[in-house]
Amino acid sequence: MRRRLITICLLALSAVAVLATAPIASAAKKNSGPKPKITRVTPMRVTVGRILTIRGQHFRAKARSNTVIFRANNGRTAFAKPRRASKTKLVVRVPASVARLLTVKNSKQKPTRLKLRVLAGKFSSYTTRRLSPVVVGVSGSDNGSTAKVCKDDSDHDNDLLSNDLELQLGTDPCLADTDGDTMTDGWEYYAAKDLNIKAVPYPGKRPFPNALDPSDGGSGSFSNIDFDGDGLTTKEEYRAWRVTGSSFIPSKGSGLDLQSPLGYSDGTKYSRSDEAPGVPQWRGPSYGLPAPTGFPGLYNFRTVDDSTGVWRDDERDADGDGLANWLESARGPGQNSWWSGFWSQEGINVEAWPKELDAASADPLCGQEPGYFTQRPFAELDLADRDVDGDSLLDGEDDQDNDDYTNIQELYELFKNDPEDQGICTRAWLPTIGSQAINPFNPCAPNELSRTCQDYKPFG
Repeated sequence: MRRRLITICLLALSAVAVLATAPIASAAKKNSGPKPKITRVTPMRVTVGRILTIRGQHFRAKARSNTVIFRANNGRTAFAKPRRASKTKLVVRVPASVARLLTVKNSKQKPTRLKLRVLAGKFSSYTTRRLSPVVVGVSGSDNGSTAKVCKDDSDHDNDLLSNDLELQLGTDPCLADTDGDTMTDGWEYYAAKDLNIKAVPYPGKRPFPNALDPSDGGSGSFSNIDFDGDGLTTKEEYRAWRVTGSSFIPSKGSGLDLQSPLGYSDGTKYSRSDEAPGVPQWRGPSYGLPAPTGFPGLYNFRTVDDSTGVWRDDERDADGDGLANWLESARGPGQNSWWSGFWSQEGINVEAWPKELDAASADPLCGQEPGYFTQRPFAELDLADRDVDGDSLLDGEDDQDNDDYTNIQELYELFKNDPEDQGICTRAWLPTIGSQAINPFNPCAPNELSRTCQDYKPFG
């Protein structure tokens, strides 16, 4: 009886082992055999959205079991599943994503030779130049006709531009961002109209924001150009537009006023000048911290060149953290590097910490050390990120240098000219709190006895 039981158990274990190895064997068999090979491609010049036929060997008979890979010289790739397949032939429609691989020159997509590769269980080699087709963008079709692509609605890529308008402009109706600068075609189009005078036709050439010019955007949080002169770069205004919900009001797209159909535009300083910022939803009180006061009035700091209640883009607050956009811009005082230039201005001339305003003076106010501070790193501010250090406090109520003066308290002092700010150690004016110069990136200003001011000063 015992022997029979042992035999049954061994048989059961053998069966399980056979079942476990079966899928492995099946998968190995599925991927065995020679790798696919491409021997012919037609046509050798094809427009995005049109049909490409690839002939060769060792493809899969089922279309979904094959993948066609398009590759540009810079290594970028796009993928497509064939519409029909046999072991020797694949029929594929060149997908919209291939348009991203095309070379852009002089603000236009150029016909571009792309290498091909097929994945059918195994990868084929990339095609040589002789078998690599030249791909043309939709708007650059050789015969001027429109490819049957991206026509499921009037604005296939949802970039605020109709398909027909994109074909006229030379942008790609299949791609929301034709030039790959991380800003959508429609946003650049309307920003250019705002800059030029929105009542007249689109200025489709440089140096306006241009959907076919990748140099005016970039992959980072800001770019190198500020077309409308409000202190915010093109990329920053685009990010402000996105973080505030991508507002678009078509009725504001024409006329001679300075507002924009875009919630934020780099073509005008007054994109939505009649939309007052709200009071931020402070988080500090839930931790026992006091809520900042003075809002929304503090935002309106440019009353010298416009009226109270007219809100320029630099005065607004895209991320709702209590700091106006310019204060958090890449070229503004929300970056420690800005303070290096500020203290070096003629008439201010404050040396980097730990130098005093004037060590030889008997005036006690001359012993302050508010200069550029490099002894530790800081989380720099960002107009589209309300909490750059991740502590849940809004950046306005937070404190970059941990000296127990909030960013709101220190940064808005730049716009004040109170009696206490005047005549500080021979300086006509300095931003101060209680006659002590501020610096949001210096823990020793305005209080040299703060809990984070350096106890030991470096030599020199």
